[in-house]
Amino acid sequence: ALEMDLSYRSTISIYKSILEQFNPALEKLVYLGNNYLRAFHALSKAAEVYFKAIEKIGEQALQSSTSHVLGEILMQMSDTQRLLSSDLEVMAQTFHVDLLQHMEKNTKMDVQFISESQKQYELEYQRRATNLDKCMAELWRMERARDQNVREMKENVMRLRLEMQAFVSESQRGAELEEKRRYRFLAEKHQMLYNSLLQFYSRV
Repeated sequence: ALEMDLSYRSTISIYKSILEQFNPALEKLVYLGNNYLRAFHALSKAAEVYFKAIEKIGEQALQSSTSHVLGEILMQMSDTQRLLSSDLEVMAQTFHVDLLQHMEKNTKMDVQFISESQKQYELEYQRRATNLDKCMAELWRMERARDQNVREMKENVMRLRLEMQAFVSESQRGAELEEKRRYRFLAEKHQMLYNSLLQFYSRV
């Protein structure tokens, strides 16, 4: 009974951890990610204006017989920055659509799913525990009354206890898997982001 109670509390703790810690942290991550994107777009816009100004200076240098080559270098710098900015915009769009929007959608759906899973588990655990308690009370009554069906009731109680133990163990494993699935989702999504960043830096 103690082992089952510990498993029950552990399972409820996992559900609460997902609801009260993981999902709020994911919501905060989405908020921070959107701030990150806004800052990136502002930086990208400032870089575009800056290198446009360099391009104009390069155009002026092209008109000079002594600085013509330097003008070409300045124009090439501006063109290269434009290509890099274009690559970064693609990466930012991927970050927004494939990661932030996905996390936000998953979090909203997950709160309902985990809340319902926890509630169903609590109700089923309570139903089984109540049924087991009733059968044990009946067994004690039958033993005191020296009822001839006491052996059958003992077998029934043993079966219910084994089924309860299996249910509790399976439910705990299921909750642990749900928790692991969420951290894996987060890690895999960010692995995609890091791969995109690495590809960008290799091109740079």
